[in-house]
Amino acid sequence: MKNKFIQMLCIIFTILVFPIYTYAMGPTNPSTYEGIDVSGWQGYIDYARVKDSGIDVVYIKASQGSDITDPYFKTNYTNAKANGLSIGLYHFLTARSTADAITEAQYFCSVISDTSPDCKLAMDFEVFGDLSVEEINEISLTFLQKVEELTR
Repeated sequence: MKNKFIQMLCIIFTILVFPIYTYAMGPTNPSTYEGIDVSGWQGYIDYARVKDSGIDVVYIKASQGSDITDPYFKTNYTNAKANGLSIGLYHFLTARSTADAITEAQYFCSVISDTSPDCKLAMDFEVFGDLSVEEINEISLTFLQKVEELTR
């Protein structure tokens, strides 16, 4: 938890000091829900306790890059569903080109192919290295468009 807090502070600091303007899609529903995102970093999660705490939505990391499936993906998905939580799935994007983005989108879609998420699919793109704002936007858009194409 301490590492997550420090990581979040670094992200906030970076955004405030070096703002990067990217495009985002707005919400399609004006309602708000209490939610969390989870991955293998949290280890085993007691989803009955999560539900009892007032959480409505769980975004679960499914994959990363073009060959990593989160080790707790299936367990998180199964247990969150069994406890009546709404499920969203996300991919941790590491692409450095649009070609990489397409490959990662294909991988993400293959990993989640036998699931039924309740929420929109999402990407987590937070390590930009020396990519320009234009490259970040182009890679992001390419990934999202490919995921949308593959999941229609």
